[in-house]
Amino acid sequence: MSRNPFDDDYRPSAASSTNPVKSYTTMGHHSEQDEADMYEREIERTLQESLDSTERSRRHLENSEKIGTATAQQLLEQREKLENTERNLDEIHRTTQMTQRNLNSLKSFFGGFFKNKLSKKPQEPGETSSTVPQSKSASRLSETTTSISTSGGSFSGPSGQRTLNESSRNAIKGTRWEAMDNQIDENLDMMSANLRNLQRLGQDLGKEVDDQNKMLDRIHYKADRNDAIVRDQDKQMQKILGTGASTSQTTAESLTPSMDTSTKMSLMMKATSLWK
Repeated sequence: MSRNPFDDDYRPSAASSTNPVKSYTTMGHHSEQDEADMYEREIERTLQESLDSTERSRRHLENSEKIGTATAQQLLEQREKLENTERNLDEIHRTTQMTQRNLNSLKSFFGGFFKNKLSKKPQEPGETSSTVPQSKSASRLSETTTSISTSGGSFSGPSGQRTLNESSRNAIKGTRWEAMDNQIDENLDMMSANLRNLQRLGQDLGKEVDDQNKMLDRIHYKADRNDAIVRDQDKQMQKILGTGASTSQTTAESLTPSMDTSTKMSLMMKATSLWK
């Protein structure tokens, strides 16, 4: 049952006594203090998101730079192994040349004698010149990795470019927002330095990979060449041993019944060396 508010015993309800009366003329509007607080919260949120984003990006770039440097070191170590392999193949080729001279002497005493005298003597081990070309890409890659490792990914200094204009910076001067903005600018400068280092690493790594591909082609060619020479010399040796056995089979069996093939070859080599 409704009560008359003009009666002496009328008491207002709790809702009407505590809640302010809504004004239809100010509905949907905020006070100036509320608007200022809202703008501050928006600025705080935007700066914090930018700071977190630059921090994450900086860490990712630094990690990429470390991976690139490690890859460069592995490529340089691989180059050293490939160069040793190519030098060993060159040494094998020099040895096969000396072996061919001995085979020529065994084939025909006189023919081999004059042929060896007229032919060019293979170089001695100490005289062999290195056929592995010097690599400019490896030197450049080594300098780049050393420079990056020495600098530790640091940048030379602020670039002078700021995320906020002068008026905005003056507005936040002396507040925590200024420190956040400075950190954002520092992160951007470090990211720029990381990107420059990654660009240098990418270019030098690409050139080194191309150079090592050429080296692999040379190694493949030299390995096939040495394999063909060794196979041919093996056939020559088998022919020499077979011819010697057929022409004096009876004598060889009666004089040296227990002499194996390696012993016969050693004696033939010693006999040939006496005429050199």
